[in-house]
Amino acid sequence: MMSILWMRRLLKSLDGFGNQLVRPASSFNKVMKPVDCFKPKPSFKITVVGSGQVGAAVAAFLLVRNLTKHLVILDVKYDLATAEALDFSHGSAFLGNPIVEACGDGNRTKNSDVIIITAGARPSGKTRSRLDVMHKTVVILKSVVPKLVELSPKAIFIIICNPADVMTFAVQRIGNLEKHRCFTTGCHLDTARFRYLIAKRLKVPTSAVNAYIIGEHGSSAVPVWSSVTVGGIRLSDVVKDLGTDKDQEKWSDLMDGILNAGVHVSKAKGYTNWAVALTTSDVVKCMVENTGQVCCVGTDVKGLYGLEDSVVLSVPCRVTASGISHILELPLNEDERKKLLKSADTLLEAQCSLKW
Repeated sequence: MMSILWMRRLLKSLDGFGNQLVRPASSFNKVMKPVDCFKPKPSFKITVVGSGQVGAAVAAFLLVRNLTKHLVILDVKYDLATAEALDFSHGSAFLGNPIVEACGDGNRTKNSDVIIITAGARPSGKTRSRLDVMHKTVVILKSVVPKLVELSPKAIFIIICNPADVMTFAVQRIGNLEKHRCFTTGCHLDTARFRYLIAKRLKVPTSAVNAYIIGEHGSSAVPVWSSVTVGGIRLSDVVKDLGTDKDQEKWSDLMDGILNAGVHVSKAKGYTNWAVALTTSDVVKCMVENTGQVCCVGTDVKGLYGLEDSVVLSVPCRVTASGISHILELPLNEDERKKLLKSADTLLEAQCSLKW
């Protein structure tokens, strides 16, 4: 305990390089003349909740891609958050001189434009099921979300802690947040993997492929084979029985590389972080540029796709600076619709089992 307190005092008293802070004002201030009536405009502020492997990776890509000039890293492990903030600050000259702050109690998150929640329990065991950890994670969310909403009442919340779909539903309820400004990156990553694997098999650029994975960001995710196009050509018009059991080209085998991608990576390194961090930064980029790009993200889709209950799952959405402006309703064939309803049932069951 004493060593932790000593470290906190040390970090507060040093400049990050081991030098004692010099508190007296510099004489250089005499040559810097303030301009009358100038009022600084707040920069785009992002808070990343959690400074573990995923949180640190998200923070890194936000800074490297120049998506924010004011980043707050929030973690109850304040020493870890401080260390990460200092590490980034030491390289600030290469990042456009952003402000990177650590926070342990939430106060420095005030007036954030975007809050990205990565904190939560980590999947374990052979299956590394995201649904197995949800009860532990919701306890964490209940302790942090109310204050974040209070301090940043206009913020957009992006949820990437596991299981992302169910935890997004939880944050919407805990924070009383509208579905357009509380969502998960969900199947945006699964969709990227889907397009990559199709492109790889056909030996074309990934940019030539348009395809979506919808539903749960997990084992019941649904590939929408009927809408896959390559260079404007509908793949189902060329490949007979595409993605079905009758498909002689076995295109459905690609799903193993999508659904189990995270498991394979985790077995080797113990966790996944880079791909989900890139996915998150891509969604934030859509918001910063305000282009209205369509991303396969997850929010409450009650009333769409034949779903009568409030359930969070991923479908194509138009993402803007103010969050999700539109939800696109893909034309699905009968098999895809049944699989989506089954995926929704899986998520609905998980949502209903949450312990509030």
